[in-house]
Amino acid sequence: MQTIRKDVARQLLDLKCVQLSPNDYFSYASGLKGPIYCDNRKVLSYPKERSNLIKALKELILNSGIEYDVIAGLATAGVPYASILADHLEKPLIYIRSKPKGHGQKNLIEGEYSSGQKIILIEDLVNQGSSVQKGIEASKEQSLDPIGCFSIVDYQMEPAKKVFEENKIPFFSLTNFFELVETAKDISYLTDQECQNLVKWHSSLV
Repeated sequence: MQTIRKDVARQLLDLKCVQLSPNDYFSYASGLKGPIYCDNRKVLSYPKERSNLIKALKELILNSGIEYDVIAGLATAGVPYASILADHLEKPLIYIRSKPKGHGQKNLIEGEYSSGQKIILIEDLVNQGSSVQKGIEASKEQSLDPIGCFSIVDYQMEPAKKVFEENKIPFFSLTNFFELVETAKDISYLTDQECQNLVKWHSSLV
């Protein structure tokens, strides 16, 4: 697993999906500001790298041992990965909107599903965990049973950890904040001091 985390971190850095900026912080949807920005949608434009990432996610799901009925993508960035995974794993697919559709039946969850089905949530990255919490709440409102969550990147934030702990849902990711920082140092993307600054920022949030 350590090798996979490092390989994925290197791939995301090489494709500039992940940007690390110790001196000029990015603004997040949660209102928080930080020195890391991740856009995993970029991977979708690179067939070889996309294939590698899907293979790694598939193995992560299979190795988790979780038995589920349906794959649920979290809008919007989790949906394309969930779609490809559903095809590879030959599982039904649904996706959960961030808010109800503004017309028609005003669905919050799209796709065919049945009450009581066990689902796994697919997200591209987990920061504060708010989108995951919304997905959990939406699925439970429709009598679905979320039993696991998988993502490409985990920012390793305390609020997100609490979301999974309080909902008693296991969480798995291909790589994480500290692996990205370590890999950035290994490939001379950042200096030792810049990496230390990133770690200090992360520690200050606890």
